[in-house]
Amino acid sequence: MKDLVIPFAGMKEGKYSFSVELNDTFFDALEFSEIKKGKIKVAIEMERRPMLLNFDIKIEGTVERECDRCGNMYDQPVHDNRNVVVNLNADHFEDEDDLISLPANYNDFDLTQYIYEYISLAVPAKQVCPESVGCDPEIIRKLNQLQPGEKTKKKKESDPRWDALKNFKSDN
Repeated sequence: MKDLVIPFAGMKEGKYSFSVELNDTFFDALEFSEIKKGKIKVAIEMERRPMLLNFDIKIEGTVERECDRCGNMYDQPVHDNRNVVVNLNADHFEDEDDLISLPANYNDFDLTQYIYEYISLAVPAKQVCPESVGCDPEIIRKLNQLQPGEKTKKKKESDPRWDALKNFKSDN
């Protein structure tokens, strides 16, 4: 993770570029990571200004996910661009999503948690095998067999207790 700790103390004003390749070791090191495997390239452009750091972060790669439909593992493409602003010597600001305040005595800034969160946010909520690979046909066949068909659907019978309540009218 030390590759994602940016030592900004002593840096002159200007732009700096960093590049990091993340793999399974990155995700294993994070205690509560839902992602266990992946290959991610992170390109970081940092602009150092007086009392301000501006990070432009580009994330490209894949993470291994489990298909919600068939349960097979597949590689989910991940792409994201983020901007993080770090205000130095700004104790009066509260942190927000992409605006962080650090006291003046800090010498470096750790992007590890931010990068992990951005990768996690780039993964879609619905995780399904890509169409090029497709889900396991045997699993899909079994799922289709288990779905209730017209023959298995029971006609909804009404309950006389609830039917009596339907006739009740409120004066309110």
